[in-house]
Amino acid sequence: MKNLFDLSGKTAIVTGAASGLGQQIALGVAAHGANVVAVGSPRHDAKGIIEQIINMGGKAVGMQIDVTNTSEVKQMVDYALEQFGSIDIAYNVPGINIRKEALELTEEEWDRVIGINLKGVYLCAKAIGEIMVKQRSGRMINMSSIFGTVCMKKQVAYATSKGGINQMTKVLALEWAPYGITVNAIAPAYIKTPLVRQVMEDKEWYEDVKNRNAMQRLGEPEEIIGPAVFLGSDASSFITGTIIYVDGGWTML
Repeated sequence: MKNLFDLSGKTAIVTGAASGLGQQIALGVAAHGANVVAVGSPRHDAKGIIEQIINMGGKAVGMQIDVTNTSEVKQMVDYALEQFGSIDIAYNVPGINIRKEALELTEEEWDRVIGINLKGVYLCAKAIGEIMVKQRSGRMINMSSIFGTVCMKKQVAYATSKGGINQMTKVLALEWAPYGITVNAIAPAYIKTPLVRQVMEDKEWYEDVKNRNAMQRLGEPEEIIGPAVFLGSDASSFITGTIIYVDGGWTML
C-alpha cells in the first residue's frame, strides 16, 4: 500500500520558517521527503533550519522577504520554481502579535499585525495559488489560531487577523477546488515556541492558559508537525476548507 504521508518529490514553501511553528513545519515536511523553500522575514533568516535539513539528507533552499510586499512575494515564487520546478505544498505561516487592549493599541500597531498576519498570508496564497491553478494541483495550508474562533483580552488585532484567515481559507478552498487544490488551516492554542516561553514566565498567565484546555498543558512545538504533514499529503486529499484545531481541547470547552 502507498505511504499516504510520503512527500518525496514534492516541493513545499514554508513562510515564517526562521523560528517557531514555521521552523517545525519545515523540519517535519523535510523529514517526510519534501524539498523545502524556507522563507524568513527581513529581520530573521532561515539559514539554521536549512542547514539542519541538509544535514539530515534533505534538500532545502531559502530566502528572506517581506510578505506584505507583492514584488518580493513574486520573487519567492519565481525562486521556488527556479530551484525545484513546481510548488506542490504551501505553508503560509508568518505572524506577529501585539498584546494590548483595544483602547491602548495604536493604529500603526493594528496595521502591522493585520498587514503581516492577514494581508501577508493573502499575498502569498494568491501568488502561489496562481501557480497551483496552472498545475491543477496543490495543497495550501494557512496558519490560523484558536483566537480566530474564541477570544481573550489583549488580542483584538491578532484575533481579527486569524478570524480573517479562517474565512479566507474557506473562500479559497471553494474557488480552487475545481483545479485539484485543497486549502485548509491549522489553528493552534499556545505552543511552547520561544516567544511563548518568554510569556510563560508570568506564572498567573501560565496557570490561566494551562487551565483553559482539557489537557491542562501547552502544546510542544513538534506537535504541529503531524497536522502539517497530514494536510500537505495525499492522506488529506478529500479535505478542504477545514480548520484543524491543535489546542488540547480548548475550543470544545
